[in-house]
Order: sequence, then structure tokens, then C-alpha cells
Amino acid sequence: MNKNRNNQLSAGETSIFCSQVALIVKAGIPLYDGMGTLVDSCENDDAKEAFKKISDKVVETGSLYMAVKEVGFFPEYMVGMIKIGEETGNLDDVLSSLSVYYEREEKIKNSIKSAVTYPLLLVAMMAAVILMLVVKVLPVFEGIYESLGTEVSETGKFFMAFGKVFGYGTLICVMLIVVALIVAFVIYLVSGGKVLKNIIFKLPVLKKLNDKITSGRFASVMSMMLGSGYSIEKAIEIAPEIVTDEDAKKKIEKFGQLISEGKSFPEALMEINMFTGLQNRMINVAFKAGQLDSVMNKLSVAYEDEIDDAIDKLVSFIEPTLVAIISIIIGGILISVMLPLASILSSI
Repeated sequence: MNKNRNNQLSAGETSIFCSQVALIVKAGIPLYDGMGTLVDSCENDDAKEAFKKISDKVVETGSLYMAVKEVGFFPEYMVGMIKIGEETGNLDDVLSSLSVYYEREEKIKNSIKSAVTYPLLLVAMMAAVILMLVVKVLPVFEGIYESLGTEVSETGKFFMAFGKVFGYGTLICVMLIVVALIVAFVIYLVSGGKVLKNIIFKLPVLKKLNDKITSGRFASVMSMMLGSGYSIEKAIEIAPEIVTDEDAKKKIEKFGQLISEGKSFPEALMEINMFTGLQNRMINVAFKAGQLDSVMNKLSVAYEDEIDDAIDKLVSFIEPTLVAIISIIIGGILISVMLPLASILSSI
């Protein structure tokens, strides 16, 4: 178990932790005993240190939520969900679902890495090839042409100039891509990923995905809280803690304010545009029938399926897009080399 530069565990390690603690809770073992067992069974020094801190806090506070919040290397969403799990008495189910959630997140990250790594390596190689051709190869051809002692035709001059401009232009585009990636990586390291995520999720396609994630999380929290007998007001009080997007937090806070002003649950939801029109009608019917927690659970499951499909489509779109960009770069290389060469050969 290794903490990254931002002092957080990876999604895969978070999934393993949640799975192990879920087993402890389901087995009826007291958390302080279970965490002590995990500490003793750890061979990795970093993992042992992490579990030891959590174990000490569990013994001190009697709360897993307080422990994971205090140590500070777990995602905000996980910490908020554990709090809800403790308050509703569904900690084992929450931990199990968190384990599945972060396991899926790890698989998605690996899929994106595999889809992006190979094309990016090709882009880097193409940049090196373009630089070599433009700086070294083309001047050699020009020297050979001049050594022949013939006059360069106007067409030949045009092709050679165009080839150079196209080659340098392609090289500049590639370098800009590389610089943009480096800047994004630096922003990620400095801000812990928050600033970069905020920028990325402002893009239209990813904003829709982020809205679905937010709506799904909100529905999941409301389902658990209401199903455990908590009031709507109490559920709304906790809901903002599991949302990392600032716009979504403002929406939920506005939702709570509307409820306190006397609006009904369905009316307040419609006003903040958290769900679609059809979903709002379902919630309205469920609210009147006293089945709000059940409908919220169904919406949560439906959003999980939609999010999985959207992410799969996004990942499958990345690789062909990068391949298309690389094809354009390769075309630039061929044009920058072949046009001057064709001009030279036609003049001999």
C-alpha cells in the first residue's frame, strides 16, 4: 500500500482496504480487534503504518469514520460514505459497495492508460523523426541539389519552401501537445488533481458524465438515509459531504434551503435540475406513495449502469482519436519530405 504524491491511496489500494474492513464488520469482529489483526498481518511497511494509524484512531474514537478522516489519505467520497454507513447501521454494505466502486475506478484508469500510452509514445517518436528530417535530412537534399549546379525552378522553390513550413508546423503542433501534457501533469501534482479535474469536467462531454455521477451519488445517499429511517432534512445535511464538485454542492445546499422554506421534496428537486423530467415524475409519485427510498435506490442503480456505459464509450473513443491525430502527423512528415525530394528529382 503506497501513498501517492498527494498523500492518498490509489483506487486499487482503497478497494482492497474497503473489502478487508467489510469482511471484519460482516464477521462481527469489533473494529479495534479487526484493525489490529490487519496491522499484524501486513508485511508492507507503508501498509502497516497506514493501518496502525487507523487502528489507533478507531481505539481512541470508536469510529471508523473519524479514523479514516483523521489519517487524511482516503478520498472524500469514501470518507463521507463511511460516515453514512455508520449512521445508518449499514457499514458493511457501504464498504462492500465502495470496494466494488474503487475496483471499477482502478480498471477504468488502467483502460485509459493502455488506450493513451501507445499513441502518446508514437507522438513522441514522430516528434523526434520530424525534428531529424527537418533539421538534418532536408538540408542534405538541398546541398545535393545545389552541388548539381542547376538552377532551382520556381515550382521546386515552392515545394521546398512548403515542405519546410509544413514540417516545422507539424513539429510545433507536436511540441505544443507535449508541453500541454507536461503542464497538466504539473497542475495535477501541485493541486492534488482538484484543479485539473475542475478544468476537465467543464468540457461538454465530461460535464454530462460528471452530472450523472453526482446525481447517482445523491440518489444513493438519499436511498440509504431514508431507508434507515432518517428524515429528509438529516439526509440533505449529510449529502454535500459525498459530492466533490463545487457546483453540485451548491445545488444540494440550495435544495436543502428550498426544503427549509416549505417546498416539498419533489418540487425542490425539480427546481435544482438534479434529475430528468421523467425521473422527477417517478420521485413525485414515490414521495406521495411513501416509497421514496426504493425509487432513489433504483435511480442510483440506473445511474451506475449509465456511467459505466458512458465511460466505456469514452475510453473506446480515445484510442482511435489519437490514432487519427498520429495519422495526420505522419502525413505531415511525408509531405514535408517528399515534396522537396520530388522537386529535386524532377529538376535533375
